[in-house]
Amino acid sequence: MSQIDVERQALYSRLSSIESDLSRASSAINEARNNVASVEGAMSSLPSRLTSIRGRGYAALGHLETDIDSLSKRWNDVASGVKQTLVCNVEPLASQVNSLQTEARGLRSQIGSGNISCGQSLESNLSVAASSICSKAVSEADRVNIPIQDLFSCVKVIDDDLKLAEKTLVLFGQANFPLKECECSVLAFDGKILTGDKSDGTLYFTNQRFVFEAKKEVALEKKLFIVTKKRIDRTVVIDQPVGAIKEIAKGRVGIIAWTGIFVRFKPGSQAEETQFDVEGGEADTIIKFFDYLTNGEADRDIAKIKGTTATVAPSKQLVQCTCCFAPYTREVYQGQKTVKCEYCGTQIVIQ
Repeated sequence: MSQIDVERQALYSRLSSIESDLSRASSAINEARNNVASVEGAMSSLPSRLTSIRGRGYAALGHLETDIDSLSKRWNDVASGVKQTLVCNVEPLASQVNSLQTEARGLRSQIGSGNISCGQSLESNLSVAASSICSKAVSEADRVNIPIQDLFSCVKVIDDDLKLAEKTLVLFGQANFPLKECECSVLAFDGKILTGDKSDGTLYFTNQRFVFEAKKEVALEKKLFIVTKKRIDRTVVIDQPVGAIKEIAKGRVGIIAWTGIFVRFKPGSQAEETQFDVEGGEADTIIKFFDYLTNGEADRDIAKIKGTTATVAPSKQLVQCTCCFAPYTREVYQGQKTVKCEYCGTQIVIQ
């Protein structure tokens, strides 16, 4: 390799370092811009999304109002200073970075054409400028990012809860069973039941019931063995009061995802343990929401949002037949609204 080639490779190496500094500076500026825009966008979209799900009847997760209000106040406390730093300190650096990047591209062209002496001179000046602006851009961007860093985790948590509620409302809108009086949707996920026909379907949790509805595609019309028209039939396979469930545990099930849940029922419910194939993250969410339902928090949230009185789980309630006046001796499950008299068969409404 000739001496000129050696010098050219050395310049290219040092030029790559310069371009790396300028790229880092540009990334820091863009990150600061995007972070401010992201938080501002969230401040606008989160309240409207909450209003939307409440308007469509979703009354669970009552903490969302408080969380969004707290987030909005925290943003208002820092917004003015953050925006001023972005406009006055960060944005002016962008044009300087662009100018230096143009110089770097010109320098690369000169080196490639063999103008080594000119390249050495330009490289020396450009290296100092690139290092300086990189340091300044990162420092000023931190002054924007650090005050709002904690807000991002809050935004993500609220966004995840809203997505969960939005998806739940979509799936409940597709359900083939009606909600009962004072019954509210809480959680829904698609999954597969691993007993019986092992059907795909949807798991539904309300403040009163757990329902699994199986889905089956039915071909209505075919042309040359290709289905051109079909419908989805939905059949309720499980319908139990939420209080009839003893526990929900995560475990290894299925043959694809290998994650799912075991739903175990109380002996008096006369329902058998059932496995469902769902995604790992969804299994964790179902278990979390089962606790949310059974500890009464869901009913309290729903009552607060709807402006009603929270119902109390009736497991210790004395129930008497309205026909033969015999006492009902079995457990009355949370969410159960009627029971059958053990003596005369009359349906007793739980008050």
